[in-house]
Amino acid sequence: MKIDVQGDYIPIALAQLAPGEEIYCESGLDVYMDPTIRPQVRALTQGGVSGVVRRMMGGIPFHMLTFTGPGWVAFSRFRPGEVRVLELSPNETVDVAEHSLLLATGSVRYDVQYVGGTGRVGRMMGFFLDRLTGPGTIAVHGHGNILAFTLQPGETMQIDHGALLLKDASVQVQSFNQPLGGGLAGHAMSFEALHVQGPGRVLLQTLDPTQAMATTK
Repeated sequence: MKIDVQGDYIPIALAQLAPGEEIYCESGLDVYMDPTIRPQVRALTQGGVSGVVRRMMGGIPFHMLTFTGPGWVAFSRFRPGEVRVLELSPNETVDVAEHSLLLATGSVRYDVQYVGGTGRVGRMMGFFLDRLTGPGTIAVHGHGNILAFTLQPGETMQIDHGALLLKDASVQVQSFNQPLGGGLAGHAMSFEALHVQGPGRVLLQTLDPTQAMATTK
C-alpha cells in the first residue's frame, strides 16, 4: 500500500490499495475514492457490556468503515494541521488521541486505553486513547504543527491535555491539577495537565482540537 500526504493547510492522505488490501477509519473521513473501492461497516465489539458503556460515555466509535482495494481513496480530518504516516512493527503499540487517527491498515489491531482523571469535582473526568498494535501502517492527523520527542527511561515532561497526539505504549500518562500559586487561591485556580514519563516516543500537537474546530466553523 502507498500513502501520499497532500496539501499544506488542510491535508489529505491519499492511499493506493492493491486488490484485497484493506484500511479502516472512523466514519466521515473519506473525501473521494475510485469506484473500484469497496466500503463496508466494521463493528467494534471489544469489551462486551463494559465496552458498550465506555463507548457511550467516552465518545468512542461503535464502528469503523473499511475500504478494500483495488484503487485510490483519500481521507481528511477537514481541519488545519499535519498528517504523519507511521509503520508499526509486529506487537508495536501506540496510543493515539481520540479522533486523531486518520486511517490504519487492516492488519493493525484496534483497542482503547483509558487515562483516569484527577477525581476533583468539576475537573478532568478522564479520557480515552485509541490503542493500535502492529504490524501495519497508520496515519494520524495533528491539529496545528506536530512536535516529536523521545523520552529516556524516567525522563518526564508536563503537557496540556489537548496537546497529546500520540505516544508509545511504554510512555506513562497521569492527570494532575497544576496550582496557580500557593494557598487556597492557587489551588482553586488550578488547571488540569498531564504528567508524561518515558521511555518512549511522544508526539504533540500545537493546537487544541476543540480550538481547531472553533476556527473552522
